[in-house]
Amino acid sequence: MVFAVVFAMAQNTAIVTENGDANTAYVNQQGVTNTATIIQIGDKNGAAVADHFASSLYPVLTGTKGITQDGENNTGSISQTNSFTGTVSAGAEAGMGQYGNDNTATITQTHNSAYMQEYAWVKQVGNGNTSLQNQASLYGFSHVLQDGNANQAETRQLGGYGHKSNIWQDGNNNAANQFQGSVTLSYTSGNLAETTQFGENNISNQSQYGSNNVAKTIQESDWNTAIIVQNGNGNGAEILQKTGDYNVVNLTQDGGAQADIIQDGDHNILKGLDSDPMATSLGGSILDLDQIGSLNTLHLQQTNGASATVYQNGTSNVSTVIQN
Repeated sequence: MVFAVVFAMAQNTAIVTENGDANTAYVNQQGVTNTATIIQIGDKNGAAVADHFASSLYPVLTGTKGITQDGENNTGSISQTNSFTGTVSAGAEAGMGQYGNDNTATITQTHNSAYMQEYAWVKQVGNGNTSLQNQASLYGFSHVLQDGNANQAETRQLGGYGHKSNIWQDGNNNAANQFQGSVTLSYTSGNLAETTQFGENNISNQSQYGSNNVAKTIQESDWNTAIIVQNGNGNGAEILQKTGDYNVVNLTQDGGAQADIIQDGDHNILKGLDSDPMATSLGGSILDLDQIGSLNTLHLQQTNGASATVYQNGTSNVSTVIQN
């Protein structure tokens, strides 16, 4: 069944519910304080017409979305599920485009079929927007592009193998949160989380549980914070804070993880989580840190044969490494 709804006035509500196979839904709203909801229950769900997954290293989200809203204070929601006994291997797709301020986009996908892949993407242009994506499958692909200030993006990918989450934010005072894996399930592995932020006072928070996961953060400008938490074996982190001052990296790793960090500017810091002054690189983990500039600071604690390579190029820098 194909269902399309087009509204062009303020304070509209559109609810589309589909039960069955090969579903497709599309809602287009213009104005303020609109609400659009798509609920799809079946073996193959589609709420996206013309877009596909893209890396956050390239801000290319174009085309028609399952929900398009142009205005302010709008709410978009897409929910897609598939039963445990389903046999579909094709991936569910959900996409949303919002243009304006103070909008909210929520995508929830739960598919338990063998080899099921989930695709979710959101493009938001404006200020004060919020994106939340929840995926529970073997393979989830998530992309969020936000252009503006004071935006928030959160992606949660639970369990599975080979999840990919990409968040691209261009503006100031933005926040990106990514969670991959499971605190209780050890089999999750091979996940990738990428965050790219251009602007000031941005925060990137990446948490990964499991093995052989990779977290990448790129931040350009001043007063940014990158938070990396990796628990498991063989994980890797890459953090690049370039051409900026007063940036902070909060790091905790274990299980032979590896972190490559570059901070280019003055008054930058590598430390632990929250108020903990000591970053931790435990269980034989490896740290490679380059701080280029003046008045930079490193505080690091390592255990069990871990290693650290630290390069500081500038004046009045401080480096503390404790190994036991």
